[in-house]
Amino acid sequence: MRTKTAILILFLLCSHTLLAQNTAIGERAPRLRSFRPKIEMGKFLYVGFVYSQSHPCETSVQRALNLVEQTEELTAVLFTREQKGKCKPWLANIAQSHNIVEMEANEIFKKYGVEYAPFGVILDHKRRVLWQGNPNMLDKKKIENIIQQWTLQR
Repeated sequence: MRTKTAILILFLLCSHTLLAQNTAIGERAPRLRSFRPKIEMGKFLYVGFVYSQSHPCETSVQRALNLVEQTEELTAVLFTREQKGKCKPWLANIAQSHNIVEMEANEIFKKYGVEYAPFGVILDHKRRVLWQGNPNMLDKKKIENIIQQWTLQR
């Protein structure tokens, strides 16, 4: 009986997690029209969903932005549901630097179906999802593999 209960609980948790986003690898992601700043999109775009009150988000954003800086083909944009005056200073500082941070991005969160932060998506120039997941799982080698696979598929 315990085994059946444990399996049922695990199934319910996994099925809820599967509904955490509306994007799928290889499919087109929703448009990002709501954000105001124009960016020169290289071949790839890292889209990060963050919440400044979360320490894991702070860590993952710093890590993701460092990886983006190391990769010439990758540009980053971050979205948060928070209002400008309510986000923590670390996120406000990122927004003031050369990075693009869109505050009050409820529409984008809904379009992508993101319920949990940190969450990241790497898109190609046609908005196809090449990778998605927790940004803490990214490293330079994984990004290079994503870019290489995309280049081979063209």
